[in-house]
This record gives sequence, C-alpha cells and structure tokens, in this order.
Amino acid sequence: MIRKEDLISIGVLKRTHYKDLPDFVFVQRDGLFVPFRSSEIASLMGEEVFVPKCDMEIEEDEMAWVDFEGWTVVDGDLTIGKIGRVDDSTMNIFAELEDGRMLPLHEDFIVEIDEEARVLHVNLPFSL
Repeated sequence: MIRKEDLISIGVLKRTHYKDLPDFVFVQRDGLFVPFRSSEIASLMGEEVFVPKCDMEIEEDEMAWVDFEGWTVVDGDLTIGKIGRVDDSTMNIFAELEDGRMLPLHEDFIVEIDEEARVLHVNLPFSL
C-alpha cells in the first residue's frame, strides 16, 4: 500500500499535457492513493496528483514548499504566524497561516531559513 509519506504532491491538474511525468501518478480516493497511468491524465482534471518521491529529481538538501508546514514566519522583528498548510496547486504558491491569512511564498521574499528552529525569515513588501 502506498503511504502519503512516500509521495509528493505535484499540484492540482489544470491542463492535459504534462512533460516528464513518471509512468504512474496517484490520486487520493476514500483515504487511499490510487494509481493511474500518466496517459490517463485527462480524466484527472481538477484533482490533486501525487508522484512517488523516488521519481522526483530533488537534491538531498533541497526542501519542498510543503516542508514549511508548521514553521513560524518572521518578518524583521514581527512574528507573522505559523504556517498551517501550503497551497502549491497553482504557480503562485501560498502559505495559509493557522489564523487563515494567506502569504505568498516566493524565493525573493525569503531572507533566511532556520531549519533547527523551524523559522522562515522573510522580507515581505509593505503592500502585503
């Protein structure tokens, strides 16, 4: 049985042509991860799709956005809040804080990543 820990979300399908997918992708149905052939991708439109982590070319020390769930976000001296979940279903990735506020996650806003303390130091534009 495939476990969620063995998979990584590649997002919600918005179009039918995706390059470089493994032979099988997974969709969660009734709490289980069901495999589909990549050739069946059109039938999965609008669903969150997962692929096995072993099929992803992620460097050993590279973090995915979802790895920041549960981390505290700090902007200068101000603690913004704790990340409840990460929405990476579109090209614009957002952190949903535990209080419901949404913050954009973008490399340009990140000043420092403190893995030991699980703190994401950011410099957000004033207009946010």
